[in-house]
Amino acid sequence: MPASLSPRSVRPVRPDQVTLTLLGPGDAPALLELELRNREQLLVGAPAREEAWFTEAGQRTAIAQAVADRETGRSLPLAIRLEEDGASRLVGRLNIAGITRGAAESASLGYWVDHDEAGRGIATQAVRAAIAVAFGGLGLHRLQAEVQVGNDASARVLEHCGFAEYGLAPSYLRLGGKWADCRLFQLVHERWRPQEPAPRPAPGELVIGSEVPAMQEVLDLYDAVGWSTYTAEPHTLERSLAGSARVVTARREGELLGLARVIGDDATIAYLQDVLVRPDAHRAGIGRRLVEAAFAPFAEVRQHVLLTDAEPGQRAFYESLGFVEAHEHDAELRSFVRLQ
Repeated sequence: MPASLSPRSVRPVRPDQVTLTLLGPGDAPALLELELRNREQLLVGAPAREEAWFTEAGQRTAIAQAVADRETGRSLPLAIRLEEDGASRLVGRLNIAGITRGAAESASLGYWVDHDEAGRGIATQAVRAAIAVAFGGLGLHRLQAEVQVGNDASARVLEHCGFAEYGLAPSYLRLGGKWADCRLFQLVHERWRPQEPAPRPAPGELVIGSEVPAMQEVLDLYDAVGWSTYTAEPHTLERSLAGSARVVTARREGELLGLARVIGDDATIAYLQDVLVRPDAHRAGIGRRLVEAAFAPFAEVRQHVLLTDAEPGQRAFYESLGFVEAHEHDAELRSFVRLQ
């Protein structure tokens, strides 16, 4: 459930400053620091934790379990990051959990933000980004969230994002060691509308943004560039996008022109998996802008790698961005791949 938020008068964030990335082992030290600093607040609004939880080893174990759940399709554990003053830092957690397919196509949303950053709109922007992931890449129909009675700040976040309250559940969740009454909220796909949209771009302006597009848009784009191996298995493509550390898009007047995505551990490696631009939009610098935006949160990650075709144009493009073949970087390096 959403943890307690305490608003204060601080500088509000812009939508583009808040991003969601896949939670990974490299997040354990920063997450532990947050857990310790917010322990008093989380004791009230989160499940009771043993002392081992508040160690780096405990956080690594929890992250490993969350990643295992993601691989089974049950949840999507995400880190909330704030890009500010030229740096990206972890400021909270968000989880899309209890993913149920079939007749329900639903999931439960939970999140918390560093108490020191409360009141800046970070939680609201993170929830909006999560909604786009849930209804876009995950293809869900419904999101639900539970808020402990008395946690009015979190209720306002959900209401600002379009959630509607639909009931009260007595003794619903065990929080802080006690069974808590919870207000129930939900948002269904047909009723969702983005709130506080970014300023309308000028006619013809290219817009680069962080999002997981609607699945049909994705399929149309991959078809346009001839990547039929991906479109032959839409569900696999959907899972790959949802599990990416970062997905960025290029749009002009709403039309999806390109996409790039990065996978990795947020600490030692960032792997550029896909970069694609519609053929009728080539040679306009879109690919370069997508790659730069995709890698933006990973400036401190040592290894930026990719696997691509041996076509001369591809080589020239990536070399212009600073990439070199492994053996040219260091004669002792070799790269290997096993495709199945």
